[in-house]
Amino acid sequence: MARILLSILFAASWASCTFAQSDCPPLPETGVQIGEPVPIVPGDIPAGCSAFEILVARGTSEPSFPKFGVIVGDPVVGNASVALAGVRGYPVQYPASSAIITGGRQGIADIVNRLNAQSRTCPNQTFALVGYSQGASIMHKAAEKIPTALYPKIKSVVMFGDPNLRLGRLGEQFPTALRAKLLQNCAIDDPVCDKGTCQIHHLEYIRPEWTNRAVNFIVKAFQGTPLPPSETVGLE
Repeated sequence: MARILLSILFAASWASCTFAQSDCPPLPETGVQIGEPVPIVPGDIPAGCSAFEILVARGTSEPSFPKFGVIVGDPVVGNASVALAGVRGYPVQYPASSAIITGGRQGIADIVNRLNAQSRTCPNQTFALVGYSQGASIMHKAAEKIPTALYPKIKSVVMFGDPNLRLGRLGEQFPTALRAKLLQNCAIDDPVCDKGTCQIHHLEYIRPEWTNRAVNFIVKAFQGTPLPPSETVGLE
């Protein structure tokens, strides 16, 4: 219950800080300052090898609960680790702040370095890439720099509220080999990935329907029975 309440309060704060239109629902304040950096905690980096690792790039100022991001990362990693033994998460080490250029470079480098390092140390480890909002943009940029030799190790690519989806052909696209493993999660009327105006729709991904959809896609891919890719808006 505490987790649900925290998630709702954070979502409400984010919405009220970014959109103030009169036609959007009134939302309570929680003290979350959008644009502020999220503390980077090196102690959250998992050591050694695992069978499966989910790299999570959080959304702007999205706090941890406990490690990966209260809206997307923590629910996805938590449920995937229950569904499949050997799954763990890796929080991309970047501030997720309004300093998008410098922070983004930090996140991009961290993703590429993590994949390279783990692939050398743990040759049997496979990966899923998860990005939410600003984190989705960072995953797009990182994908351009990931060595193609590592593509077979990346079993799924799962985005939430991806700004590039709204841009269509003008947006950044994942390399073809990774796009074949892509699940786009975009809520109807999300102003970031769709065409809405109320930011609350950008926070719908805390809902179990979205978490379960993503976890099923990730777990099936790790098990060697991948589901078809999807880039549609809304829940299928």
